[in-house]
Amino acid sequence: MPVDLIIPPPDLLQRIGPMGDEDPVGIYRETGRLHRELLETTLPADWSWTDKRVLDFGCGIGRMLQQFAPEAGEAEFWGCDLDRPSLDWLEANLSPPFHFFESTEVAGLPQEDGFFDLIYNFSVYTHFTDNWASWLLEHHRVLADGGLLFATFLGEGMIESLTGEQWDEDRIGMNHLMHGYPWDLGGPIAFNSEWWLRAHWGRAFDIVELHPRLGEGVPSHGIILARKKPMQISVEELTRLEPDEPREILALEHHIAQLAAEVERLHGAHGTQAAHSQRLEGELATMRDSTSWQLTAPLRSAKKLRQSRR
Repeated sequence: MPVDLIIPPPDLLQRIGPMGDEDPVGIYRETGRLHRELLETTLPADWSWTDKRVLDFGCGIGRMLQQFAPEAGEAEFWGCDLDRPSLDWLEANLSPPFHFFESTEVAGLPQEDGFFDLIYNFSVYTHFTDNWASWLLEHHRVLADGGLLFATFLGEGMIESLTGEQWDEDRIGMNHLMHGYPWDLGGPIAFNSEWWLRAHWGRAFDIVELHPRLGEGVPSHGIILARKKPMQISVEELTRLEPDEPREILALEHHIAQLAAEVERLHGAHGTQAAHSQRLEGELATMRDSTSWQLTAPLRSAKKLRQSRR
C-alpha cells in the first residue's frame, strides 16, 4: 500500500541530487519506495520489524525513512544526518513518530553499546575516505550482537562513469578519491572491491549478502549486508593489510597513481577552477544518467534476489 508522504520543500528536494528537468517529487516518492524494497529483499527471510530499533544513517530528507511510517508503531526508527537544514525540517514534520539527531564527519553516535538491531545507509560509505574504519567500528559498537548493517558501495558498476577507468578487481581495494572535495559539489568518493570488503569488513562482521553491482548497462552501486560478530576489534585491526594477499599491494600502487593523476588534474595546466568545473559537469551528467537506475535497478535487483532464493 502506498505511504502518504509529507513532501519536503523544493530547496530540500534538490539535495537528493541534480534533477534537471526530472520530477523531484516523483523521484522522492519512487526511489524511497524502491530503496525500501531493495533493503527488505536483502534482509534475511525471517526478518521482522516488530520491536526492532533501526537507524537510517545519512537519512537526508527522509525519503526512505518515511516509507516505514506504517511500522513506526511497532518498531523504533531513528535517522541521523550532518545536514542541519534537512534535520530541522525532519524534526518539525516527522517527529514523532521518528527520532532524529545530528551526526558529523567524525565517527561517533550518542547511543549506548548494542542499541540498534539494524543500521542501513544508501550512498554514505561511498563517500568515506580514511574515516571508513572508525565509522565501521562505531556501527559495530552500537549494533546488538547479531545486528545487521546494510550499505551501498561504489565498485565495478560506477568506476567508469565517475573516473573513466575500466574496472580491474585486482587493482581496487579501498581506493578513495577527491579527499576534502566540497559536499555541495559531491564530496569525496571511495571505491571498494568484493575481495577487500570480505577481507576487512569480514573481520568484524559475517558477510550475509554482497552484490558488486545492481543492474546492467547503467551506472549502479553494489550492496552489502553484514551481521555483527560478538567481538572487540580496533581500527588498527580493521585497516591492516590482509596477510598473503598480493592484491593489497597492487591496490595501494594503483591508488597512488590515481591520486597523482588527481593532483595533476586539479593543479595542472588547465587550472584548478577549470578542473573543478569539469568535475562538476561530469558529476551532474552521471547523476542525471543514473536517475533511471535509481528508479528501476533496485526493483530489478530485488526480483533477482527473490529468484535466487527460491
